[in-house]
Amino acid sequence: MNPRDAAPDDDATNPHAAYTLDALRGLDPAVRADILCVLDRVARDLPAHWSRREGVPQLLVFLDGHGGARVERTGLREMAEYGYLDELHRWVRGVPAAKAREHGCAALVYGNRIHARINRIGPFGAARFAPDTHVAVCVAHRDVPLAPGFSFTFDTVGRFFPRLVLHDWVAETLDRARRG
Repeated sequence: MNPRDAAPDDDATNPHAAYTLDALRGLDPAVRADILCVLDRVARDLPAHWSRREGVPQLLVFLDGHGGARVERTGLREMAEYGYLDELHRWVRGVPAAKAREHGCAALVYGNRIHARINRIGPFGAARFAPDTHVAVCVAHRDVPLAPGFSFTFDTVGRFFPRLVLHDWVAETLDRARRG
C-alpha cells in the first residue's frame, strides 16, 4: 500500500490526512462548514482545470452566497496587486483575505511548482515544466484571523489523455471532518 493513499485513521503513515483532519476539527462548526464547502469545490473542480502543459493553474474559490462555491481562474497580474510576485507570502494571504471579506470564505489554489513558473527558470536548475506534485490551498475566512492552509497530493493517470486524480485520503478526510 502506498503511504500517500493510506486511510485517514492511520496517522503514522499519512501526516497530510492527520494535519488536515486536526486543522478542520479545531475550527468553529460554522467556519468548518464554510471551509469544507470551499475545499469540496477545489477537490471536485481541480481535475477539470489541470493541464499537462501548465500544471495546476492559480484558482480563486469562494462562497457564492447560495450554499455553494464558485471557481475563477486568477492570473499573476491580479495577484501582483498584493505584492511582488517573488513575495509569495504576501499574495498567498492577501488575495483570499480580500475575497473572504466580500464572500465570507475564499481560497487561493496553486501548484507547488509556482516559483518555477513565475521566474521562468530555464533548462538548468528546476525545469519550468516539471510537473506539480501537490496543490496548495490557502484558505481565508472573515471570522478567523488566520485560517489554516492545506496541501493535497495527486497523481496523473493516463499516458495519451492524462488527467489529475487526487489521492483517496483527500475525500475520506473531508468526509470525516464533515461528520465531526
